[in-house]
Amino acid sequence: MSSGTQIKGQSLFERQAENTNFNGPVIICDSLRTPENFGSVLRVADATGCQNIILLDSELDLTNKKISRLARSCEKHLKIQFETFESYKATLKQFKRCIALEITSSSSSLFESNIKHCDAVVIGQENTGIREELLTTCHQAVHLPMFGINGSMNLSHALVVFLYEWHRQQ
Repeated sequence: MSSGTQIKGQSLFERQAENTNFNGPVIICDSLRTPENFGSVLRVADATGCQNIILLDSELDLTNKKISRLARSCEKHLKIQFETFESYKATLKQFKRCIALEITSSSSSLFESNIKHCDAVVIGQENTGIREELLTTCHQAVHLPMFGINGSMNLSHALVVFLYEWHRQQ
């Protein structure tokens, strides 16, 4: 049995180009502050077919080299919009199924949840999570079950698990 050979260069680019017509959920980032985390979120967004990112109440500078380096320049191909929470509330109705990726008193395990119809996923600020006022606007909250002593994981890592589970359920 063989695992094959690694695909590189132009062959890899052509293979990936076949998958670019897929549109994943909008990623809503609540008050992100860390360029490194946002760069990782952009790379995850691109890898999973999410083309739209909304930054709520964020002062991130998209020209920050840390973002571009970690995103591997994915920010050039994604639609990124800055909004205040107040302006965002007016557009909430555009989402049929907005899911918070957060541990709450009523969140369910991602792997026991039907997230197939999710058209927006909300992730929170690195230290404090999703603000309560935004959390109450979401249709559902899901969390990743944790098996170690740490109660959470990096937001971009949690996001990638969520988005691949979303793809698996499609």
